[in-house]
Amino acid sequence: MSQATIHAAPDERPDPEDSAHTVASLWALRACELLCVFMFATALPWQQPVLWFAVIAGMGLLRGWHVNRPAFRSLPKWRRQRVYRRYMWVLMSFVGSACWFLYVPGNVPMLAVLMSYLLGNATLIAVRLTGDVVRTSVALCLAVLPTSLRLIADGLQGPPLLAMMGTGGALMTLTMVVLSRTQEIGVLRQVEQRRRAEAAANTLAALGLAKSRFFAAVSHDLRQPVHAIGLYLAPLQRLAERAQDRAALRALDGIDQSWRALDELLSQVLDLTRMDSGVVQAELRPTELAPLLRSLVRQHSAVAEAAGVRIVALVRPDAFALADGLMLGRVVSNLLDNAIKFSPGGGTVLLALRRGDGDAGGSDGPRWRLQLRDAGMGIAPAAQARVFEEFVQLHNEARDRRQGLGLGLAIARRLVRLMNGDITLRSALGQGTCMTVTLPRAERPPATPDAGSDAPQDPVSLPGALLPLAGPPAWSLPTLAIQRVLLVEDDALVAGATRDQLLAWGLQVRQVQTAAEALEHAAFADAAICDERLPHASSGLELALQLRTLGLRVLLISGETHAALRASAARHGLPLLIKPVSSARLLSALQAL
Repeated sequence: MSQATIHAAPDERPDPEDSAHTVASLWALRACELLCVFMFATALPWQQPVLWFAVIAGMGLLRGWHVNRPAFRSLPKWRRQRVYRRYMWVLMSFVGSACWFLYVPGNVPMLAVLMSYLLGNATLIAVRLTGDVVRTSVALCLAVLPTSLRLIADGLQGPPLLAMMGTGGALMTLTMVVLSRTQEIGVLRQVEQRRRAEAAANTLAALGLAKSRFFAAVSHDLRQPVHAIGLYLAPLQRLAERAQDRAALRALDGIDQSWRALDELLSQVLDLTRMDSGVVQAELRPTELAPLLRSLVRQHSAVAEAAGVRIVALVRPDAFALADGLMLGRVVSNLLDNAIKFSPGGGTVLLALRRGDGDAGGSDGPRWRLQLRDAGMGIAPAAQARVFEEFVQLHNEARDRRQGLGLGLAIARRLVRLMNGDITLRSALGQGTCMTVTLPRAERPPATPDAGSDAPQDPVSLPGALLPLAGPPAWSLPTLAIQRVLLVEDDALVAGATRDQLLAWGLQVRQVQTAAEALEHAAFADAAICDERLPHASSGLELALQLRTLGLRVLLISGETHAALRASAARHGLPLLIKPVSSARLLSALQAL
């Protein structure tokens, strides 16, 4: 560290005496000085120690009163420091005057007591004034050196012990000055290190905030072209089917698989980034587990039946956890998907809810342990810690994207920890794997919502949804209760793909770009599809509420996944789809309208 840096650091610290003048310390010092008066009054005329004490006590009281005034504490540091130095040096001059007021010539025991008192006072000064070496050095010299020099002078003409006492006092004073300087340099280095650490922490916080804002802004823009690709696939598949072009169908199937992989990768990577940056927050509330788990088992039953795997759920009723229902549903859905995928045909996946160890008086309070056991090949002990890392797939050396991306468990652990829980595994080769999700227990709320209200429901979709809704083929003309749709979308690519798809379903479509145009053409339609982000900083949510008051049924679509938007849509009863949206999911949402 440079010398310039060391000298610049003290300005960032409070003066060491700013917090030293308390009432308790003031009266403690006066008591010690009064004890000295009583001791030396036995060997000297009482007027001398009493006068010495009166001067020092008066100066100490005056200083204590002055420096504790609000007007003084509001002064700049350099002015307070100047006053502190003057008071300290004047006071130590009177303390050093003990070489005359309390000096008992020839009385070695009393002189030893005097030197002990002065060195104790010097030690207190050195400790209390760390950080101002000039004030400390001068004060030490004023307090101790006069008596030390007189002892040395008397020792040269009398008992050598006095000279030794005086020399020892002078050496102790010099040592304290050197140690004070060393201590000050150490304190300055600590202050500089703390300043740098705080600056680094502030920089990291600013970077994290900038990253959060960046991904919040770019999430919508990244999802837009992926969303458009998904919508354009449906008419291409319809045309290829009509033409019976098998090569085109194979190419479209590859494009569709690549689109789904891109959709999943984009959603999961954005989710990981947003969770790591602190943007995603859990909406914790008492969540009944039985309806949520029953809904998830039903969602996975078709996949399990196709794989020849049986799902057995042992879930007690009236079990409430303090959790975010959407987050918990996504975690359990991911674990069920893995358990089914890695269980052999004829195997069983067991889902059980048990009371946690916290019920026995643990420090974490009562908890639920949601355990999911599969009948797969198991995980070697050396590899168990790696399964929660990003892009780790233990049984996919060929990196087949159809088997996932290796992000599911990493996202699951982050989601569980956002809910103040944890996720662990227990496994052995050839004996399957048991995943345990631990969550805080909650009491039944006063008015319990309808069963399954915390489960993910459609037409609301989550980013990276594991099981997209099945809908009729894009080339079959569906039956819809709506006939005219107002499409509010400013992205030309997305608007064109959506308009073509709606026209293919036999709907009349009018596309506008702004909120003002949407209100102007509201009379045309009986339903509206609104993008959440509109030009001129308009809110699609607010527009959707205005259109609904005009009698339209409204579907809100957004490329942003933050919880506030999801909560606002749910609070107002607006169906919300998260981009990218497939044609099947869009059709299902329109049918639900």
